[in-house]
Amino acid sequence: MKRYDRAYFDRWYRGDDSGIGAPEDLERNVALAVAVTESVLAGPLESVLDVGCGEGRWQTVLGRLRPEATYLGIDPSEYVVERYGDTRNLRSGSFEDLRLHVFDEPFDLVVCSDVLHYLDDDAIRAGLPALVERCGGVALLETFTAEDDPEGDRVDFRLRSAAWYRETFAEFGLVALGLQLYVPEDVAEDLDALDLASWPGRIG
Repeated sequence: MKRYDRAYFDRWYRGDDSGIGAPEDLERNVALAVAVTESVLAGPLESVLDVGCGEGRWQTVLGRLRPEATYLGIDPSEYVVERYGDTRNLRSGSFEDLRLHVFDEPFDLVVCSDVLHYLDDDAIRAGLPALVERCGGVALLETFTAEDDPEGDRVDFRLRSAAWYRETFAEFGLVALGLQLYVPEDVAEDLDALDLASWPGRIG
C-alpha cells in the first residue's frame, strides 16, 4: 500500500532530483488562487479548505499573503497530521470521505491540488458532491491528465483524459473559469458571461 510518510515527502518535495515543489511555483499558485477568489467574491479572502493538503504548504504561503484568512487542511497521511496538525491546522481525512467533515459555512476557496489523478473513479464521484457543497467561491482542482507529461510520482497515476475531468466536474455542478479554477453553478450565475470558460447554463 502506498505510504505518504516523511520519506515520501522528502523524496518528492525536498529531494535534489524531485523536480516538483519549487517554492516559487507554490507562491505563484497561491497568489493566483487568492486573486481570482477575491475577484469572484468582490471582497477579501477569509477561508480556505485544502483537501489532500499534504504537509500543508499552502498554509505557510497563505499566512504571508492573507494573515487574517483561516486555513484548514485535510489529508489521509498520519505523518502529516501528527507532525503539522497543530501548527498548520491539519486534520485526518480523505477526499472520498469529505462529506464526514461538517462545517458551519462554506469556504471562500477550496483547494485540491495533485490529488485527483491518484484516485479511482468511484472515489472522485464520492467526494465531489461534498467539495462543491463546501465551496462558496472558487475551487482550484489542479489535476494532470493523460494528455500531460508531469514530473513526479507516477505510482497509481490514473491516465484519464482532460475531457473526462471536464465532463465529470460539470456533472457535479462546477463551471470552469480557466487555469484549473472552477466555481459552483450558483456562483457562476453572478458572473459575467465572458468570465466563464464555457457553460451551457449561461446564454451569452
